[in-house]
Amino acid sequence: MRKVLVVEDDKFISAIFTMFLRDLGHEMVGKCADGTDAVDLCHRLKPDVVLMDIHLEGDMDGIQTAEQLRRELDIPVIYVSSDTSSQVIKRAIVSNSYGFLVKPVNKKELGIAIDLAYYKHKVDQEQRERERGYRQFISDSPMPIMILQDGRIQYLNNLALDLFKTHYMEDVLMLPYLNFVNEQDKLKVEQLLSEFNKTGRGFEFMEVAMQDVHGQLVYVKISGASTIFNKKKSLQVTLVDNTAKINTQRRSDTLLEYMDELGLPYIISNQRNVITLCSEHPLFKGKKLIGEKLNSDNGFEKAGEDVLVYNNGNTQQNFKVIEVKDLYNEVFEHILVVCEDKKNEL
Repeated sequence: MRKVLVVEDDKFISAIFTMFLRDLGHEMVGKCADGTDAVDLCHRLKPDVVLMDIHLEGDMDGIQTAEQLRRELDIPVIYVSSDTSSQVIKRAIVSNSYGFLVKPVNKKELGIAIDLAYYKHKVDQEQRERERGYRQFISDSPMPIMILQDGRIQYLNNLALDLFKTHYMEDVLMLPYLNFVNEQDKLKVEQLLSEFNKTGRGFEFMEVAMQDVHGQLVYVKISGASTIFNKKKSLQVTLVDNTAKINTQRRSDTLLEYMDELGLPYIISNQRNVITLCSEHPLFKGKKLIGEKLNSDNGFEKAGEDVLVYNNGNTQQNFKVIEVKDLYNEVFEHILVVCEDKKNEL
């Protein structure tokens, strides 16, 4: 049994609805003839469904009344009218109604329309609740998250707004994400978005150079997963700010190039102290150090908090250990640079 409010200014049709609703097993909780009374009754009676005539007495017509009910109470409305002009139909569609019955209405059609409106509204409510939970999840996420539909930005959480260097969603909303991708990476991002539109499959982390709203270069790692946002297939993109690491790496590369020019020895190791690179210097001649650990078995001894001594059997050289940290202040590699004043021939 559904609780139904009838908004109809024709007393004869209103009486027919009363009879039909009783026969269908529904409860008519009230009836009125104008929009203002309809809103007041809905606030008090909380009907499950409203049967709404479009041409009503008073200041508001049925469509305006239905829009107010949707905003204030989220009650499903079924329009009932003999007016099927294109203008009325367009307004009814835009107002997101839950049905349109053309007078005269028979009992069976009315019963079907009420059940469809009731259950469709329940499904819509559940969908909105899921989306509300999803929005809350991505808003509270510890990672920057962006939602794309057809390659256009639909949503950014606060961390993503920070990444774009703006406080206002309006600065990026509905703009193509490609607008913010650096020229060198546009093609590969465009291919990713195109593939998602075809298959609906996401993608693993990929490094991308992009720009914030001020045109400042930002390096990110992006990954994508399929999701539903505002009832549409969407791409959820997680962005990891890689700018600090990239800039640090470039500074390291510049430093190492300079040391190569000076002919100075250096070593790079990862966070597990495994050597990943060493310079082509006589100090390391004949030594296979790459892949080995910075330990005594390979000629390295600790000589201080940030100093290692390397002994190749003929020469002893002190190295200062420089920690290279990522955005999260975690060490991802070490650079060992020579302390020139501490070299000893054995």
